[in-house]
Amino acid sequence: MSPLVLSVHDVKKAFGGAVALRGVDLTVGEGEVHALLGENGAGKSTLIKVLAGVHSPDGGTFEVAGDHQLPNGFGPEDVARAGIRFVHQDFGLVDTLSVMENMALVGGFQHSYGMIDYRASRRRAAEQLAHLGLDIDPAKLVGSLSVAEKAILALARAMDGNARLVIVDEVTAALPSPDVARVHDAIRAAAKRGVAFLYVSHRLEEIFQLCDRLTVLRDGRNVASADTGSVDMAKVVEWIAGKSVNLGRAITRSQGKPCLKASGIRGGLVEQPVDLAVAAGEILGITGIIGSGYDNICEMIAGIRRTEAGEVEIDGCIVTPGSTAASRAAGLEIVLGDRSRAAFAERSVRENLFADAVFRTRGIADLKGERLLTEELVSAFSVRPKGCSEKLIQSLSGGNQQKVLFARALAAESMVLVLVDPTAGVDVGARAELHDLLRSAAARGAAILFGSSDFEEIVAIAERVLVVRDGRVSSEVSGTDVTWDRLFMEAHGGSAQGSSGMRISPVVGP
Repeated sequence: MSPLVLSVHDVKKAFGGAVALRGVDLTVGEGEVHALLGENGAGKSTLIKVLAGVHSPDGGTFEVAGDHQLPNGFGPEDVARAGIRFVHQDFGLVDTLSVMENMALVGGFQHSYGMIDYRASRRRAAEQLAHLGLDIDPAKLVGSLSVAEKAILALARAMDGNARLVIVDEVTAALPSPDVARVHDAIRAAAKRGVAFLYVSHRLEEIFQLCDRLTVLRDGRNVASADTGSVDMAKVVEWIAGKSVNLGRAITRSQGKPCLKASGIRGGLVEQPVDLAVAAGEILGITGIIGSGYDNICEMIAGIRRTEAGEVEIDGCIVTPGSTAASRAAGLEIVLGDRSRAAFAERSVRENLFADAVFRTRGIADLKGERLLTEELVSAFSVRPKGCSEKLIQSLSGGNQQKVLFARALAAESMVLVLVDPTAGVDVGARAELHDLLRSAAARGAAILFGSSDFEEIVAIAERVLVVRDGRVSSEVSGTDVTWDRLFMEAHGGSAQGSSGMRISPVVGP
């Protein structure tokens, strides 16, 4: 094994009576890409915040490069001096500053005779970016960059100076597959130069493409560590979830007549009219790369985005698009993965479940009944921790917040459900539970429109899929043709060779 860059032993952390870390061990070697995995609430975020000096551990030792032990009560300055850097999902970049200026926010400017040397600073920024395979003008404003370019810039900035270990937290969560490959290439290039990475992602397929080793946490404890080449995905899922989870396709087939119809829907990115129909008991997938417009179509149909033309029919009732009140009155519910739009962060679980209505018994407001029903829903949807009804929803893990939003939508037993990236940032165990809830809803006859840019998820849940490219529905795929390769090819307009070596070949349709 290569020399250790990070070695942590017996790390403990509690918040009042809630124990978050129960003696965690972790080692990362020089030039290694090491995955840190676990369900939401497993302890990953707490461990990262401890490593960042944001939280003080209640116990444990922390050694960097084998000979430097972080002092008791270490803070962010100690961590930075030890060569530990962080890249978070939001990147922490300033859009109104140039690439060079964003680099200098961490590494500082180059100086000459006591003055800022802008030419030397731009040259240094270009060199750092070139190491990661990114050739852009350092004078360019960051706001004009693609998301992938921003991710690589954030990585380059983190590695400027004495970086030994870069902790990468969900930076590819919102990236389409080609951009994920670019970020992976940048990380591989840095790893070859000896920089180590601790990599957090809920996308298991990229863990097996990118990472050398993995460590799984559950309930604040180490569950397993292994070389990625020595285990398969099913075993890792079992470690994460604490039980066997079905990764295969479990398709719910259509049971009846169309329950949701859209005719001539158009607006914004979607310049060509869209027609679609979802039958009772069917889960129709709609997918594409981020920015293709698949999410806009879902939102227009659900009434949360205005249209320029078209109409929607919900369970036999024609609804003018653009009105959530009209859509919900006709029997449609929507679940968004963007919790900043879907949840009231500073309200309790109960208040989020009944955000749009006062719970009544025989026409009279009934707070006691509302509390009892909240407890029933929390239990029925396996929302954790137990007894969280009056806790702020933002105090729950991402997966459990999504369960609350699913409970709010499904409890009404509406005939039509529209979902937009509903499991974004949700771990594999919680994702499987949410998929099962949707299959149960379809089994009782609900028509479900499921929008996501995650091809793996679409393959797992939908028998028929509409692929959106450049603001239009470019193709429909169904049955055995619904595969990751086929969706990738359709979404990108042809065959593709991923930089990870994965070959995506065209599949001839029926």
